[in-house]
Amino acid sequence: MSAAGVPGPAGPGRSCGGPHLTVDLRGSPGSVSWRLPETGPVTDPAPCVVLADRAGCAEFAVLQDTLHHLGVPSVRVDAESVASLRLTVTVTGEAEHGGAAGGRTCGVLDLDGRRVAPTVVWARHFSPRAMPATASATQTLLRAESWDAFVRQLCSLAPESLPGNRPGRLEQLAGAAAAGIRVPRTVVTTAPAEAAAAMPGPRVVVKVVGEHFVEASPGLLTGVLPEIAARAEVLRRPALDYPVIVQEHVEHDAELRVYHVAGAVHAYAVGKRAPDSPWREEAEVTVTPVAAPPAVADAVRGLASLWGLTYGAFDLLLSAGEVVFLEVNTDGDWRWFEAKAGGRAVSTAAALAIRTLHLAALENAGPPSPLELVDFLLLGTRTLGSGR
Repeated sequence: MSAAGVPGPAGPGRSCGGPHLTVDLRGSPGSVSWRLPETGPVTDPAPCVVLADRAGCAEFAVLQDTLHHLGVPSVRVDAESVASLRLTVTVTGEAEHGGAAGGRTCGVLDLDGRRVAPTVVWARHFSPRAMPATASATQTLLRAESWDAFVRQLCSLAPESLPGNRPGRLEQLAGAAAAGIRVPRTVVTTAPAEAAAAMPGPRVVVKVVGEHFVEASPGLLTGVLPEIAARAEVLRRPALDYPVIVQEHVEHDAELRVYHVAGAVHAYAVGKRAPDSPWREEAEVTVTPVAAPPAVADAVRGLASLWGLTYGAFDLLLSAGEVVFLEVNTDGDWRWFEAKAGGRAVSTAAALAIRTLHLAALENAGPPSPLELVDFLLLGTRTLGSGR
């Protein structure tokens, strides 16, 4: 997913063209998937990785399978299924409960009758808008916001959590600029014509301040993706009743999608005609794995450290050798990029990072799994999804 903070369609042909781009996830049933050890000593509660996502995404299904083969227990919960869960959480102190779980834990989670001590929690795309509606609008909102608040706070209670902080776009741009990294000239405004008048060059970029998709009803997403528009055309646009971002269009030699996973950096060169091309003309988009130039790797690692990110999908440009920061998506999908480019670099890095964090939560360093083993295990995982 290039910039959207929501999942892509579960397979080809799920998005439609026209002035609005729609992604329909309503046919993706949610579930709870347990991958606990089949043999060995039983601890009560069992230390466990907790993964929370949308049913239409492939990333965590593959990650959970790989973790299972690496001996890391996990439970995966989809946002669409949470309303049917039976849940109790007991918050404990490290001194009281640490020994029972075998390491540092902060609470006991009883989920559908199984007691686990979360070691790592990773929540992606876990939007309250995904949860099914009830006959009462008030009850629907209360239920959705309560589950969303619970998942967010579970991340803070666990010894380790991903992705880390979630800086907004304006915070990202300000932070990158303060760190000495070039960013496009940017204006946030309800009057795009006035902003365009202050921009150089014949084209400008217009994008929303928040999410690139709105979910008016559960599972039905409408895209409001970034657009590259003629400056002269934007000069004629009327004022809006909500703010948008207007940026200069930076001429560049390359566009990069760069994944940061616990310090590891993996880069892809992306060739596309327009920002929404991965959705409207997927076959025309090219994705090529490349070695991240030192300046790119330094920028990504520096910004990840600045914002406290264990995971992030960075969108960057290279303009005459200079790194230009566009944004980072803390929920950015990676399987679609791997499918287009071939290979499993980000999936491997994610599996290794979660295993390392899990063992650290148990205060057990353990030998790292060799990359070749993780790659071999990934060969047996399910097919790639097509989220951007």
